[in-house]
Amino acid sequence: MQTLRRGLILLLWIGLGILALTGLAAFYVDLAWFAELDALTVLWTRVVARWGLGLGAFGFALAVVGSNIRSCWRGATVTWAWVIALGLSGFFAGLLSQHWFTLLLWLNQGAVGEADPIFGRDLSFYLFSLPFWETLQQWCFNLVLLTLITTVIIYLVELGLSEQRLTMALSLFAQRHLLIFGGSLFLIRAWGHWLDRYELLYSSRGVVFGASFTDVHATLPAITLMSGVAILTAIGFFVLARQGTRLTLPLPKQLCGPWVSSVLAPALLWGAYLGFGVLTTGLYPQIVQTLLVSPNELELERPYIEHTIRMTRAGFGLSDIQVQPFPEEGSLTLETLQQNQPTLTNVRLWDADPLLATYRQLQEIRPYYQFPYVNVDRYRIGGELRQVMHAARELDFTQVPPPAQTWINERFFYTHGYGLTLSPVNVVTPEGLPDFFLSDIPPRVSPRYPEVAAVLQVDQPALYYGELTTTDVFVGTEARELDYPAADRYVYGNYRGTGGVPIPHLWQRFLFAWHFGDLRILISQELSENSRFLYRRQIRERIRQLMPFLHYDQDPYLVIVDGKLYWFLDAYTTSSRYPYSEHATSSSFNYIRNSVKGVMDAYNGNLDLYIAEPKDPIIQAYNRIYPSLFHPLEDMPEALRQHIRYPQDLFRVQAQQFATYHMTDPRIFYNREDQWQIPNQFRNRRRTPMQPQYLILTLPNGQQEAAGNTPEFVLLSPFTPINKQNMVGWMAARCDGEHYGKLLVYEFSKQRLIYGPEQVEARVNQEPSISEQIALWNQHGSRVNLGTLLVIPIENSLLYVQPLYLEAEQGRLPQLTRVIAAYEDRVVMGSTLNQALQDLFSPASNRRLPVTSAGSLLREDGNS
Repeated sequence: MQTLRRGLILLLWIGLGILALTGLAAFYVDLAWFAELDALTVLWTRVVARWGLGLGAFGFALAVVGSNIRSCWRGATVTWAWVIALGLSGFFAGLLSQHWFTLLLWLNQGAVGEADPIFGRDLSFYLFSLPFWETLQQWCFNLVLLTLITTVIIYLVELGLSEQRLTMALSLFAQRHLLIFGGSLFLIRAWGHWLDRYELLYSSRGVVFGASFTDVHATLPAITLMSGVAILTAIGFFVLARQGTRLTLPLPKQLCGPWVSSVLAPALLWGAYLGFGVLTTGLYPQIVQTLLVSPNELELERPYIEHTIRMTRAGFGLSDIQVQPFPEEGSLTLETLQQNQPTLTNVRLWDADPLLATYRQLQEIRPYYQFPYVNVDRYRIGGELRQVMHAARELDFTQVPPPAQTWINERFFYTHGYGLTLSPVNVVTPEGLPDFFLSDIPPRVSPRYPEVAAVLQVDQPALYYGELTTTDVFVGTEARELDYPAADRYVYGNYRGTGGVPIPHLWQRFLFAWHFGDLRILISQELSENSRFLYRRQIRERIRQLMPFLHYDQDPYLVIVDGKLYWFLDAYTTSSRYPYSEHATSSSFNYIRNSVKGVMDAYNGNLDLYIAEPKDPIIQAYNRIYPSLFHPLEDMPEALRQHIRYPQDLFRVQAQQFATYHMTDPRIFYNREDQWQIPNQFRNRRRTPMQPQYLILTLPNGQQEAAGNTPEFVLLSPFTPINKQNMVGWMAARCDGEHYGKLLVYEFSKQRLIYGPEQVEARVNQEPSISEQIALWNQHGSRVNLGTLLVIPIENSLLYVQPLYLEAEQGRLPQLTRVIAAYEDRVVMGSTLNQALQDLFSPASNRRLPVTSAGSLLREDGNS
């Protein structure tokens, strides 16, 4: 028996040692990684806040649980009482410690400077204070409730309930003890009722989001009253506890035993509380809504509709949007087009999907190189702003042939991608393929464009950090790394950067081996004193590990600056606690700002976060919590700042909200008389909403003077009326210089028909010369793919351009075969954009295009 006991104790110590070593290894892995990014203060802030809150919660819970268990379990040993008390206290400490960031936000909040329209409290209360107080109130309630349940169980055990059944009553001490607990629960519930008053600002009872007439004039007084009723109920429990006598009931003795006498009085109090709550917070508001509000809804709800419109626009950054009429007095001519060459030379003829398929066929070089996405950016080349599309050539180890997927190859040989492929958005070869500015391995600038070399030359093309870098690798080792495959040999290289964690000591390798569960890290002969361990290399994982409280854009993009490659990633501060702001569709937030721009060195992994929205109260609180993590946007090098773009994810949400909340008149909003929507497009045999598109153009109606009459990079999305197809307006986000982030909306006259994208696509399909040609191509083992229809504002008119791609059914290598152009009621199709525009605006623009066979697709020149 003694041997068994010693064995169990030994196993216990071994288990505790394993747990301690596992925790130590995990902490060191984090510590080394944060040190690599020079962000140790971020880690220590998290550790101190979490453990500080946890220890404080543990001490408070232990005082509550321990004192009550010891007072009611007098027959227990000290050991068992402390085991239960410590277990419950540890459980509650763990629960509250998870909310350490909520505590930090509460401590570091700042005033927003705007009050809510019902209670008159600064909005910081709802963004920072209310979540903290609600978390604390719920934690206290659960703590007292679970302690009460534990105490009741202990009393029942002490009574020997399993043997005595219901023949014994609780002692007077026990009754007083439990009644005090009950009163404490109702005090905490009164606190909860008081906080529930503010939750009415997120109500969905009325015709709009937020507190309605019924909420303000019926539910709010009822909840306030219930807070008082809860306090009175608590006082009733305390009076019963102080009285110390059982309730005498006018009932037969056989029905009124000692247990009934003990329980009935608090049960009556609890029942009265519930009944009063049903009447005041349930029945009364429903009566007010049915009899008073519904017959007079618009008049009574008008001020609350105004609150919702104003706060929703503020929550989604639409308060300062500039709305102006689109001038329609102009008409397009060939001369007008000649005056807008910067716009025409940047018309995006390549869609992301067909271009990505072409890139993969022509430029991936080896199966283990992958282009995950195609991105859009712009560079100033030869003094002109040129829009380009590009894709990073990343290494995907899962595509390495299975026999070669060894541990050595994964950790030491296949360590990085190499370079990128980049092409202008509107240039096409005679074969209908993209004409590359930058291509091949190593990246080579096309000799046809000598002016590109000064801007797009890449001196360090190795991509050690990116979107597909999910493997952990070792560099600076005895093994050789694959740089890239040449024609007849492999070119090898060695990492010379500063990324990764140095691992010169055996104890470091031991901790990494323990944490990653890989003994080979400890015993590998390839590692040396100069080796470095690169882990958490995937860009989203890397930035989320550093700052998990931001929401991140789904589209990182690569930028070439001074011969180096950098990843850009937009980050958002969001909240679901902005009063009266309606949540975005299928989203959990009703407040969003693009407050952070992340820049990561693709070679070294350095990560810098810049504050792009300094007025955002949430990022201000984050900056107070982590004063050394964020940098002002002005500190970003100018060469990098030229590549900042307005993010599509944010713009898409804002456009969806503005489609409804452009209506600022309460009556129009109530009737939904002018509801807009994002137009649809027919792709892959189904209709999907059009995605926002980046364009280079000169903004109309005076905005060009504000921008110096020069083309600029903008993000654009059109609007159509709900269930209609004509266009009613379009929205643009400016991306360049001091105008970055400004939103513009141009509205069309309601007295004139402006063709929407779906109507133009319908006209394209109905044009005999175009439909006959498409039908002919689809009969020769090929497939026609219509690209995205672009709506391009040019001065005071709209030009529609749609590319047409042809691809074989067996192998996917899309070729840009034709360009469709439309203006007003005319639609043409040409071999190039220039030809299409010539045909569209020539006197004979209504002639039918000749039908050609699929094998005689000729080009007049190499450019579209």
